[in-house]
Amino acid sequence: MSVQPKESKAARLWIAVLIGVLFVLFLETQGKQTRTLNFVVNSDGDDVGAEVLVDNQRVGAIETSTADGPGGGVFLGYLPRGKHRVEVRKDGFKPYSKEIDMQQEQYLGVDLERLNN
Repeated sequence: MSVQPKESKAARLWIAVLIGVLFVLFLETQGKQTRTLNFVVNSDGDDVGAEVLVDNQRVGAIETSTADGPGGGVFLGYLPRGKHRVEVRKDGFKPYSKEIDMQQEQYLGVDLERLNN
C-alpha cells in the first residue's frame, strides 16, 4: 500500500492568484502604446518656427532649444518604423526634404538656406 502525498491547496491558490494578476496586467496594457521620442530635428536659430512635415502631414514646428549650448532650434517627435518623407519648411527659406528609413532613433541636422529675393 503506497501513500500518496496530499496536494497543497495553498500552492494551487497562489498559482491562481498569480495567473489572475498577470491577466489583469495584460488587460491594462492592451490598447496602450507607449511612445518614446525617437526622432530629432536639430537646426540653427534661423530655423525656429519652421514647420516639420512627415509624409505630407504637419507634425509640429522647430522650437527654440532649451538645452545648454550654442542655441538653435529643435523638434522632438515619434515615428513608427518604416520609410518616411521628412520636410522642413519656412517662409523665405528653401524647403528641406529627405527620405529616411526609421529603424531606430533618428537624428537630422537641418540648416535651411535663405531664398535670394
